[in-house]
Amino acid sequence: MPTKRSHTKEELDNLELEGEQLAKTLGGLSRINRWFGNSEQTLKAVQNQFQKHEIKTIVDLGCGGGDNLISIAKWFESQQKNVKFIGIDGNQNSLDYASSQSEFEIEFVQADILSSDFELPHCDLLISSHFVYHFKDDEFVNFLKKAQQKVKKAIVLSELRRSSIARILFYPLSIFFHKMVRSDGLKAIRRSFTKRELNDILKTSGFTNYSVKNKLVFRLLAVIEMSK
Repeated sequence: MPTKRSHTKEELDNLELEGEQLAKTLGGLSRINRWFGNSEQTLKAVQNQFQKHEIKTIVDLGCGGGDNLISIAKWFESQQKNVKFIGIDGNQNSLDYASSQSEFEIEFVQADILSSDFELPHCDLLISSHFVYHFKDDEFVNFLKKAQQKVKKAIVLSELRRSSIARILFYPLSIFFHKMVRSDGLKAIRRSFTKRELNDILKTSGFTNYSVKNKLVFRLLAVIEMSK
């Protein structure tokens, strides 16, 4: 396992990326989310929160092509529940793509999440998938401390888990993906957290009621309950 997280940027970090290359990459990431269980994992975590709390507003941080948020919106519609959905991403072109894929009422907001000036909207539930590894450790701690003032019920993070085995296995699987997905996927694995690292960050951020669990296909699921 790499002993330190990489901070090498991905091509998708280019907030001006557009056109066919962006569309193919977002489409490929959506398929990966479905095939490897990330979409289902995130939805189940949201459903569990819905069983415990009244959920009126859900914010998806770094929503990209919007596939997770669209899946969640579809489920809430099937339950005939009126929930406000907000997807936030730094690339307006990604948000335009997400909007084109959605038949649901979702507010897509362009914002530079990694900026120190970023203001998270008030919400009941904050979710994020394959995004928080973009923060450096100290930046992530600062973000989480501020998020405690904005999130009422819980935070759900569905993330990659850094592993040398994951990196090795990704090579043969990546031949089925768009070339940018292949390149960015390897960088994402190197940038991601280990379970211990994510636990340490949540503890340093002042949380006391949380869990970080290993999931299949080298994933982590962190669920943080707000102590309010």
